[in-house]
Amino acid sequence: MDFKKELKEIGIYIVIGLLLAFTINTGLAYFLGTDKPVMAVVSNSMVPTLNKGDLVIVKGVDTLQIDKGDVIVFYNPFQSVEVVHRVIDIKEKNGKLLFYTKGDNNTTNRLSDQIAGIAPPISDHFIRGRVVLTIPKLGWFRVIISSVV
Repeated sequence: MDFKKELKEIGIYIVIGLLLAFTINTGLAYFLGTDKPVMAVVSNSMVPTLNKGDLVIVKGVDTLQIDKGDVIVFYNPFQSVEVVHRVIDIKEKNGKLLFYTKGDNNTTNRLSDQIAGIAPPISDHFIRGRVVLTIPKLGWFRVIISSVV
């Protein structure tokens, strides 16, 4: 087989793989009701519940359906990152729910991320959804890419 033909076939497989990944992600986003349906865990903050490199499936939920103890994904505007942490408290202020979170492995005097100053209280527009499924180790590609970029 000639080299140019092999490169062309590899390129076709890469394009097909990317299109397939995009289609699956878009379909999951639609069915799960969130713009970020698949995420990789990029730190050890949730060990032993979630490990670095795990892949999580996220379902968009109404914030009224979130309870203490749920593992959620939210956007942290302090650090401009998505975070996967457990809800440890929910408070109401001015008719809005505020969520206080903490990584299971974070020992910051057992304080929430918000009291420790790691993140602001999480309001509904920062919440991406609740973790509904974990697939161990499938997120390592994303972890490696995020550490390089």
